[in-house]
Amino acid sequence: MADLRAFALGAVALAALSGAAAAADLLPPPPAYEPPPPISAPEMGGWYIKGDVGVGVTASSALSSTANAAGGSDAIYNSSVSEAALFDVGVGYQVTPWFRADVTGELRGGSSFQGLEVCNNCGGNNQFSDFYRGNISSTIGLVNGYFDLGTWYGFTPFVGASVGVAFNKAYGATDTGAAYTTIGQPGAPVGGYFGNASTTNLAWALSAGADFSVSHNLKLELGYRFLDYGKFNTGASNCLAPGTPTGFGCGASYKVASKELYSNDFRLGLRYYFDSPAPLPPPEAPLVRKY
Repeated sequence: MADLRAFALGAVALAALSGAAAAADLLPPPPAYEPPPPISAPEMGGWYIKGDVGVGVTASSALSSTANAAGGSDAIYNSSVSEAALFDVGVGYQVTPWFRADVTGELRGGSSFQGLEVCNNCGGNNQFSDFYRGNISSTIGLVNGYFDLGTWYGFTPFVGASVGVAFNKAYGATDTGAAYTTIGQPGAPVGGYFGNASTTNLAWALSAGADFSVSHNLKLELGYRFLDYGKFNTGASNCLAPGTPTGFGCGASYKVASKELYSNDFRLGLRYYFDSPAPLPPPEAPLVRKY
Protein backbone atom coordinates (compact mmCIF):
# COMPACT_ATOMS: atom_id res chain seq x y z
CA MET A 1 0.00 0.00 0.00
CA ALA A 2 2.86 2.36 0.86
CA ASP A 3 4.58 1.56 -2.41
CA LEU A 4 1.41 2.34 -4.35
CA ARG A 5 1.07 5.69 -2.60
CA ALA A 6 4.70 6.66 -3.36
CA PHE A 7 4.21 5.71 -6.98
CA ALA A 8 1.13 7.93 -7.21
CA LEU A 9 2.91 10.91 -5.69
CA GLY A 10 5.79 10.52 -8.13
CA ALA A 11 3.44 10.37 -11.07
CA VAL A 12 1.73 13.59 -9.93
CA ALA A 13 5.09 15.39 -9.55
CA LEU A 14 6.26 14.23 -12.95
CA ALA A 15 3.05 15.46 -14.56
CA ALA A 16 3.45 18.89 -12.89
CA LEU A 17 7.01 19.25 -14.15
CA SER A 18 6.00 18.26 -17.64
CA GLY A 19 3.23 20.88 -17.63
CA ALA A 20 5.62 23.63 -16.49
CA ALA A 21 8.10 22.74 -19.21
CA ALA A 22 5.36 22.84 -21.82
CA ALA A 23 4.22 26.25 -20.56
CA ALA A 24 7.81 27.54 -20.75
CA ASP A 25 8.02 26.31 -24.32
CA LEU A 26 5.15 28.63 -25.22
CA LEU A 27 7.20 31.86 -24.37
CA PRO A 28 9.12 33.55 -27.23
CA PRO A 29 12.91 33.30 -27.16
CA PRO A 30 14.82 36.35 -25.78
CA PRO A 31 15.93 38.91 -28.42
CA ALA A 32 19.48 38.67 -29.70
CA TYR A 33 21.77 41.42 -28.34
CA GLU A 34 23.28 43.60 -31.01
CA PRO A 35 26.17 45.91 -30.04
CA PRO A 36 25.56 49.62 -30.71
CA PRO A 37 27.21 51.13 -33.79
CA PRO A 38 30.53 52.91 -33.15
CA ILE A 39 30.20 56.62 -32.44
CA SER A 40 32.56 58.91 -34.34
CA ALA A 41 33.36 62.39 -33.13
CA PRO A 42 31.38 65.03 -35.03
CA GLU A 43 33.35 66.78 -37.72
CA MET A 44 33.87 70.49 -37.26
CA GLY A 45 32.50 72.54 -40.08
CA GLY A 46 31.29 75.94 -41.17
CA TRP A 47 32.51 79.39 -40.25
CA TYR A 48 35.18 80.05 -37.65
CA ILE A 49 37.24 82.86 -36.18
CA LYS A 50 40.84 82.58 -35.06
CA GLY A 51 43.61 84.47 -33.30
CA ASP A 52 47.35 83.86 -32.86
CA VAL A 53 50.24 85.29 -30.89
CA GLY A 54 53.88 84.49 -31.47
CA VAL A 55 57.40 85.57 -32.25
CA GLY A 56 59.17 86.01 -35.56
CA VAL A 57 62.90 85.18 -35.73
CA THR A 58 64.55 86.94 -38.64
CA ALA A 59 66.24 84.61 -41.11
CA SER A 60 67.94 87.41 -43.14
CA SER A 61 69.33 90.77 -42.08
CA ALA A 62 71.40 92.27 -44.93
CA LEU A 63 71.26 96.08 -45.28
CA SER A 64 72.25 98.46 -48.05
CA SER A 65 72.46 102.23 -48.42
CA THR A 66 72.70 104.88 -51.10
CA ALA A 67 75.24 106.88 -49.09
CA ASN A 68 78.34 106.11 -51.18
CA ALA A 69 78.20 108.02 -54.45
CA ALA A 70 81.93 108.29 -55.02
CA GLY A 71 83.11 104.70 -55.55
CA GLY A 72 85.74 103.03 -53.38
CA SER A 73 85.48 99.93 -51.24
CA ASP A 74 82.14 100.03 -49.44
CA ALA A 75 80.47 97.45 -47.16
CA ILE A 76 77.97 97.24 -44.29
CA TYR A 77 79.20 95.07 -41.43
CA ASN A 78 77.34 93.28 -38.62
CA SER A 79 73.92 94.16 -40.00
CA SER A 80 71.04 92.62 -38.08
CA VAL A 81 67.27 92.70 -37.75
CA SER A 82 65.95 91.63 -34.35
CA GLU A 83 62.99 89.39 -33.46
CA ALA A 84 59.44 90.68 -33.78
CA ALA A 85 56.36 90.07 -31.67
CA LEU A 86 53.28 89.23 -33.75
CA PHE A 87 49.51 89.08 -33.32
CA ASP A 88 46.87 88.19 -35.89
CA VAL A 89 43.11 87.68 -36.14
CA GLY A 90 41.11 86.15 -38.94
CA VAL A 91 37.89 84.61 -40.20
CA GLY A 92 37.59 81.42 -42.24
CA TYR A 93 35.49 78.51 -43.43
CA GLN A 94 35.91 74.72 -43.17
CA VAL A 95 35.27 73.83 -46.81
CA THR A 96 35.66 70.04 -46.42
CA PRO A 97 36.69 67.79 -43.52
CA TRP A 98 40.30 68.10 -44.74
CA PHE A 99 40.53 71.62 -46.24
CA ARG A 100 39.91 75.07 -44.74
CA ALA A 101 40.69 78.62 -45.80
CA ASP A 102 40.81 81.96 -43.98
CA VAL A 103 41.82 85.59 -44.27
CA THR A 104 44.04 87.11 -41.55
CA GLY A 105 45.30 90.54 -40.57
CA GLU A 106 48.59 90.65 -38.68
CA LEU A 107 50.57 93.24 -36.73
CA ARG A 108 54.33 92.81 -36.17
CA GLY A 109 56.35 95.13 -33.94
CA GLY A 110 59.21 95.45 -31.49
CA SER A 111 61.83 94.78 -34.18
CA SER A 112 64.91 96.92 -34.83
CA PHE A 113 67.79 97.01 -37.31
CA GLN A 114 71.41 98.13 -37.19
CA GLY A 115 74.61 98.00 -39.23
CA LEU A 116 78.00 99.71 -39.64
CA GLU A 117 78.87 101.02 -43.10
CA VAL A 118 82.53 101.68 -43.92
CA CYS A 119 83.81 103.14 -47.16
CA ASN A 120 87.54 103.32 -47.95
CA ASN A 121 89.02 105.59 -50.64
CA CYS A 122 85.67 107.20 -51.30
CA GLY A 123 86.22 110.40 -53.25
CA GLY A 124 90.01 110.26 -52.90
CA ASN A 125 92.16 109.46 -49.90
CA ASN A 126 89.17 109.46 -47.59
CA GLN A 127 87.40 107.06 -45.22
CA PHE A 128 83.88 107.30 -43.91
CA SER A 129 81.96 105.23 -41.37
CA ASP A 130 78.28 105.34 -40.43
CA PHE A 131 76.46 103.33 -37.77
CA TYR A 132 72.78 102.96 -38.61
CA ARG A 133 70.01 101.94 -36.26
CA GLY A 134 66.22 102.15 -36.37
CA ASN A 135 62.89 100.40 -35.80
CA ILE A 136 60.56 98.35 -37.99
CA SER A 137 56.85 97.55 -37.80
CA SER A 138 54.69 95.66 -40.28
CA THR A 139 51.02 95.22 -41.13
CA ILE A 140 50.38 92.05 -43.13
CA GLY A 141 47.22 90.75 -44.79
CA LEU A 142 47.18 87.12 -45.99
CA VAL A 143 44.84 84.66 -47.68
CA ASN A 144 45.59 81.21 -46.23
CA GLY A 145 44.75 77.65 -47.21
CA TYR A 146 45.32 74.60 -44.98
CA PHE A 147 45.17 70.83 -45.54
CA ASP A 148 44.42 68.67 -42.48
CA LEU A 149 46.27 65.33 -42.54
CA GLY A 150 44.07 63.18 -40.29
CA THR A 151 43.57 62.90 -36.55
CA TRP A 152 45.56 60.77 -34.12
CA TYR A 153 44.83 60.74 -30.37
CA GLY A 154 43.02 64.06 -30.69
CA PHE A 155 45.82 65.82 -32.62
CA THR A 156 45.39 66.92 -36.24
CA PRO A 157 48.58 67.88 -38.14
CA PHE A 158 48.27 70.30 -41.06
CA VAL A 159 50.25 72.07 -43.78
CA GLY A 160 49.38 75.35 -45.46
CA ALA A 161 50.34 78.12 -47.88
CA SER A 162 49.60 81.86 -47.86
CA VAL A 163 49.86 84.89 -50.14
CA GLY A 164 49.11 88.55 -49.52
CA VAL A 165 50.58 91.99 -48.97
CA ALA A 166 52.89 93.50 -46.35
CA PHE A 167 53.24 97.17 -45.37
CA ASN A 168 56.65 97.66 -43.73
CA LYS A 169 57.48 100.88 -41.91
CA ALA A 170 60.96 102.06 -40.86
CA TYR A 171 60.95 104.78 -38.20
CA GLY A 172 63.22 106.42 -35.64
CA ALA A 173 66.35 105.66 -37.72
CA THR A 174 69.62 107.50 -36.99
CA ASP A 175 73.19 107.70 -38.34
CA THR A 176 76.24 108.19 -36.10
CA GLY A 177 79.63 108.26 -37.82
CA ALA A 178 82.92 109.92 -38.66
CA ALA A 179 84.65 111.23 -41.79
CA TYR A 180 88.42 111.02 -42.30
CA THR A 181 89.78 113.20 -45.11
CA THR A 182 93.24 111.70 -44.58
CA ILE A 183 93.48 108.12 -43.40
CA GLY A 184 95.31 107.95 -40.09
CA GLN A 185 94.47 111.52 -39.15
CA PRO A 186 91.73 112.55 -36.69
CA GLY A 187 88.29 112.53 -38.23
CA ALA A 188 85.26 114.78 -38.00
CA PRO A 189 81.99 113.51 -36.57
CA VAL A 190 79.09 113.17 -38.96
CA GLY A 191 75.58 111.99 -38.43
CA GLY A 192 71.92 112.68 -38.68
CA TYR A 193 68.52 111.08 -38.73
CA PHE A 194 66.19 109.63 -41.35
CA GLY A 195 62.60 110.38 -42.14
CA ASN A 196 60.01 107.66 -41.57
CA ALA A 197 58.95 105.68 -44.63
CA SER A 198 56.60 102.82 -45.55
CA THR A 199 56.86 100.31 -48.38
CA THR A 200 54.28 97.96 -49.90
CA ASN A 201 55.45 94.42 -50.68
CA LEU A 202 54.23 91.03 -51.84
CA ALA A 203 54.15 88.56 -48.93
CA TRP A 204 53.97 84.77 -49.01
CA ALA A 205 54.35 81.96 -46.48
CA LEU A 206 54.52 78.20 -45.99
CA SER A 207 53.31 76.73 -42.70
CA ALA A 208 52.91 73.50 -40.74
CA GLY A 209 51.60 72.59 -37.31
CA ALA A 210 49.01 70.64 -35.35
CA ASP A 211 45.78 71.42 -33.52
CA PHE A 212 43.95 69.78 -30.63
CA SER A 213 40.20 69.74 -29.94
CA VAL A 214 39.55 71.46 -26.61
CA SER A 215 35.76 71.09 -27.05
CA HIS A 216 33.35 70.28 -29.87
CA ASN A 217 33.80 73.77 -31.37
CA LEU A 218 37.18 75.02 -30.05
CA LYS A 219 40.67 74.05 -31.20
CA LEU A 220 44.09 74.90 -29.79
CA GLU A 221 46.69 75.37 -32.52
CA LEU A 222 50.50 75.31 -32.46
CA GLY A 223 52.24 76.20 -35.71
CA TYR A 224 55.41 77.16 -37.56
CA ARG A 225 55.55 79.50 -40.57
CA PHE A 226 58.26 80.58 -42.98
CA LEU A 227 57.37 84.11 -44.08
CA ASP A 228 58.75 86.34 -46.83
CA TYR A 229 57.42 89.85 -46.22
CA GLY A 230 59.43 91.99 -48.60
CA LYS A 231 61.75 94.90 -47.80
CA PHE A 232 61.88 98.19 -45.93
CA ASN A 233 63.69 101.47 -46.48
CA THR A 234 64.09 104.66 -44.49
CA GLY A 235 63.12 108.12 -45.60
CA ALA A 236 65.75 110.62 -46.74
CA SER A 237 68.59 111.54 -44.37
CA ASN A 238 68.78 114.83 -42.51
CA CYS A 239 72.33 116.04 -41.79
CA LEU A 240 73.32 117.31 -38.36
CA ALA A 241 76.94 118.08 -39.24
CA PRO A 242 76.99 120.42 -42.26
CA GLY A 243 80.25 121.20 -43.96
CA THR A 244 81.61 117.64 -44.06
CA PRO A 245 82.81 116.15 -47.36
CA THR A 246 80.05 115.47 -49.86
CA GLY A 247 79.24 112.11 -51.40
CA PHE A 248 78.88 110.10 -48.17
CA GLY A 249 77.37 110.48 -44.75
CA CYS A 250 75.82 113.88 -44.12
CA GLY A 251 77.13 115.55 -47.23
CA ALA A 252 74.28 114.27 -49.44
CA SER A 253 70.77 112.92 -48.97
CA TYR A 254 70.68 109.12 -48.79
CA LYS A 255 68.59 106.22 -47.50
CA VAL A 256 69.12 102.88 -45.79
CA ALA A 257 67.22 99.80 -46.99
CA SER A 258 67.02 96.09 -46.34
CA LYS A 259 67.29 93.23 -48.72
CA GLU A 260 64.49 90.61 -48.76
CA LEU A 261 63.17 89.89 -45.26
CA TYR A 262 62.55 86.28 -44.23
CA SER A 263 61.23 85.18 -40.86
CA ASN A 264 60.78 81.92 -38.94
CA ASP A 265 57.49 82.44 -37.06
CA PHE A 266 56.37 80.35 -34.08
CA ARG A 267 52.68 80.83 -33.19
CA LEU A 268 50.10 79.70 -30.64
CA GLY A 269 46.42 80.27 -31.38
CA LEU A 270 42.76 79.37 -30.91
CA ARG A 271 40.14 78.55 -33.55
CA TYR A 272 36.42 78.77 -32.69
CA TYR A 273 33.69 77.21 -34.89
CA PHE A 274 30.23 78.77 -34.81
CA ASP A 275 28.09 75.90 -36.13
CA SER A 276 29.96 72.73 -35.22
CA PRO A 277 27.50 70.05 -33.94
CA ALA A 278 27.70 68.91 -30.35
CA PRO A 279 28.67 65.27 -29.82
CA LEU A 280 25.78 62.79 -29.76
CA PRO A 281 24.94 61.02 -26.47
CA PRO A 282 25.78 57.30 -26.33
CA PRO A 283 22.88 55.01 -27.36
CA GLU A 284 20.87 53.26 -24.67
CA ALA A 285 21.47 49.55 -24.19
CA PRO A 286 18.55 47.35 -25.42
CA LEU A 287 16.19 45.85 -22.88
CA VAL A 288 16.77 42.15 -22.28
CA ARG A 289 13.98 40.00 -20.82
CA LYS A 290 15.14 37.83 -17.99
CA TYR A 291 13.40 34.50 -17.20
